[in-house]
Order: sequence, then structure tokens, then C-alpha cells
Amino acid sequence: MLTVAGIVSGALQVAEPLLFGNAVNALAQGRDSLSFVILWGLVSISSFFSGLLISVVADRMAHRRRVAAMETFLGHVLALPASFHSKAQAGRLMRVMTTGCECLFGVWLPVFREQISNISALVFLIPIAVYLNWRLSLLLGAVVAIYVGVNLLVVANTSTEQSKVEDQFMSFSGHASDLVGNVSVLQSFLAVTLEMRSVRSSLDRLLAIQYPVLNWWAASSVLTRGASSIAIVAIFAYGALLSSQGQASIGDIVAFIGFTTLLIARMDQTTSFLMGLFMKAPTIVQFFSILDERPEIVELANAKPLVVCAGHVLFDNVTFRYPRGSGGVVGLSFEAEPGETVALVGATGSGKSTALALLTRAYDPETGRILVDGQDIREVTLASLRGSIGVVFQDPALFSRSIAENIAIGRPGASLAEIEAAASTAGALDFILRKEHGFETVLGDRGQGLSGGERQRIAVARAILKDAPLLILDEATSALDVATEMRIQDALDRLRAGRTTFVIAHRLSTIRGADKIILLDHGKIAEMGTYEELATRGGLFTELIRDGGLAV
Repeated sequence: MLTVAGIVSGALQVAEPLLFGNAVNALAQGRDSLSFVILWGLVSISSFFSGLLISVVADRMAHRRRVAAMETFLGHVLALPASFHSKAQAGRLMRVMTTGCECLFGVWLPVFREQISNISALVFLIPIAVYLNWRLSLLLGAVVAIYVGVNLLVVANTSTEQSKVEDQFMSFSGHASDLVGNVSVLQSFLAVTLEMRSVRSSLDRLLAIQYPVLNWWAASSVLTRGASSIAIVAIFAYGALLSSQGQASIGDIVAFIGFTTLLIARMDQTTSFLMGLFMKAPTIVQFFSILDERPEIVELANAKPLVVCAGHVLFDNVTFRYPRGSGGVVGLSFEAEPGETVALVGATGSGKSTALALLTRAYDPETGRILVDGQDIREVTLASLRGSIGVVFQDPALFSRSIAENIAIGRPGASLAEIEAAASTAGALDFILRKEHGFETVLGDRGQGLSGGERQRIAVARAILKDAPLLILDEATSALDVATEMRIQDALDRLRAGRTTFVIAHRLSTIRGADKIILLDHGKIAEMGTYEELATRGGLFTELIRDGGLAV
């Protein structure tokens, strides 16, 4: 509908100066011009209403597409794997999304609101002008050629530099997000002034790149405005010469002045659109480059839901190396019996987190397989696998929303009674009820307003409410003081009951009750057994105990 309306609008725009010229010719020749005037009025009214229809429909369509693009981009980014997010900056991604969607909006809207009718007007105008007076048409063509040439020159001298401008903007956005996210560190180390110097330097580089581009755009603007005035004067002068020689009528001159005004106005709109498109191109390219990122984890077309009956987990000769950098696991083979607690210990970089990232399919092993109740996790749906695993991280990663919503993140449909029960089991109910708004208390960014222990108990309540048969405790208490850790440990013990649990811990005192301890060294299993067995073996685990000041 928009395309048809645009074509009709373009035809009507060309008809107006043509009818004006015919009316002038009728007057000059002493004929009745009223019919031309009436038709001209009808065309003007039709042009107005077609333009109104196009504007309303195009605006709504463009806004719908912008919202859909934001949803698509954000959904895509949230689905990308940990390997992507480990390299990406949140601030840069948000700028790519917002500016990319705005740029796409700036393409969709003018295309349907203006450019279809502009192109249609040019298509109708050229043959009509040639038919009306080919001599004046040649001058009109020369005007078009000069206009296009000037703008092509500007584009050629600004497109590369504009890409550099957008790259600098993206870099600055990532830097600014990094600073805001670590403001407490900057203030504590009196680094705000130093960092602001870096910010100023970055902005100065941005302006140094932007100024030459702005100079070309300013020159283009002046030249195109001058071309419009010169073109009208030239058409009038040449038309007067042709009229004196009997090769053009007064109506032809009037029509061609209208054609020139229309042509310059439409070309100005089209050129501005194309210049804007060149300006937006680097941002749009960055937007689609993110959308072109593909998850490394691919779900099989015939994947079936994971069915956890008992909770038996088997790592069968699993090997994985990170594509970039060092680290990974080599030949991991162990099993967790239903309801067992398996602790993974070892030095930083030994492969503890990697092993459990493989269980959640953040990555896939290069060789070997992981089975849950006999089902290869690569053959089940990702939603069912991750829905069967509860996780309590070292960083609780709370959202800026109510406490109830934070607890129910894994079960959005949970009732308030279920949320309260989970909070009670996690030992969080008392401090939540002491808040002015209780469970409806809205937390600040990343849980601001709660202590470390309170945030961690919210995270435990979240895992309790999810009620998954498998559980991962990823250094869930390592950032807490000993007293708080003991209170959280009670909640974790209640959470582990009846679940197959994997624990990553640096504090060996927290894993005394584990059914099985696996000591990893450079990605390989160095020792495996119970706490008592490993403590008296005289190996690496014994050294770890002694280094931690614990009794063997």
C-alpha cells in the first residue's frame, strides 16, 4: 500500500507544475483556463491527502520495525555464548543496539514516507519534460549532473572518515560503561581525575576525526542551495531566449521552473537521505555484524527434552581447550551418583569452572561426552538441560527490580507463598520482611542496598525456588566473611538435600562433607576421593590443606 501511495504521490507532484503551465498558456492565448485551475486544485488536494496517508502509515510501520529490531538484537545478544560476552563490552553493545536501531529507523521512515514518491516523481518528470521541451530538458539534465557530481565528491571524501568516527564513538561508549560500572574503585583509588583526562583525550580524538567530515557536509549544503537558485535563474533565462525565438511558450517556462523547483527539492531530499545513509552505514554494519554472530552451541534438529529421573552424571573422557588463550580440561572421567555432592578443587585456572561450564553446555567438548541419566547432553534441548540445573554463583548477579522478581527469575509464575517459602529456607525471610516494602522492595543496580550475605541468600532462594534436580555451587561463599559463610552454608546444605550437587570451592573447610572430591591440576584429574582419603594421602590435596592452615 505504501509503495502504491508513493507512486501516486510522485505522479501528482509532477502533474501540478504541468497543469500550472497549461493554465498560463491558456491565459496567454485567451482561452478558458478554469478547467486547468480546477484540475490543478483537485490534484493539490489529492497530493495532500496521499502525503498524509503515507506519513501516518510509514511512521507507524517504521516505529514497529524499530521496536522489533531492538527485541531481535537484544534476544540475539542474550543467546550468544560466554565466549562472546567474555570479549564484548556491555556499554558498546548497548550503543550498537540503540544507535543501530535508530539508524535503521532513519532508513525505513524516509524510504516509505519520501523516497518512493521522490523516485516516482523523477521517473514521471523526465519523459514529460523531454516531451514538453527537449531544449529546456537538456539544461535541466545538466543541473542534475552537476548536483549529483558535487554530492558524489562529498561522499567519496567522507565515507571512510565517518567509519572512523563511529568506531571512536563505540570505543568511547565501552570505556564510559567500564568507568561507571567501577565507580567505587575509581573513587577509592582517587583515579577519577586521571580517568577524566583519558576521557577528554578520547573525545578530542573524536572531534579531530569529525571536523573534516563536518567541513565537507557544510560545503555540500552551501553548494546545493546555491545550485537551486542558479538552476531556476538559468531555466528562466534560457526559457526567455527560446521564447523569443518561438521555441518555447510562456507556459513551458513556468512548467519548467516548477519542474526545476520540484527536481531540486526532491533531489535535495534524496541526497540528504543518501548522505545520511553513508553516515549511518558504519553503525548499521556494526549492528548486523553482531547479529551475524552465531552461537557455538547448536541444538540438534531432533533434540529431545532431558528427563532427569535420578540425577546420575557421567563425564566420559571429556577434553576441551579454549579457542583463544590457555586453559581447559583434558581427559576428564568421573561420575556423580544420584544425590551425591562432588567438589572440584584446584589452583586458579586448573579447569574447575570449565568442567561445569561444559555440563551446562556453555561450551561443547572436543572429545568425550557428558551423560545425565544416560542421555548425552548434546542430544537434548538446551532449555530442558539448563532448566534441570540450578546455579548459585559467587556473584549473585541481582537485577534492578523487586526482591520477589529476583527470587522468581527462574520461575516467573511462582506464587508469593512459594517465593516466601524459598526465602525462608534460604534464611532470607527475616531481613526481607524488615525492609520497608518487604518482597516488593526494588533493589539498586546489581543488588545495591543489600549486604554481600543478603545478596547471596537471595541467590540461594532463587535456586531453591527453581527446584532443579542438579545443582552447581560456583564458589558460592568464597567472597563472604567466615560468620556469614557459616549462615549461608546452612542454607546451602538444605538446598543440596536430595540433589546431585557440584561444588567449586577455594575454602577447603566448606567441602569436608562432600561425597567425592576431585583435585584438578592443569585441566587433568590429579587426585580423587573423600576428604579423609585425600587428606592422608600425602599428595597435592594434603599440601592444599596445609597451605590453608587446616589440620590433616
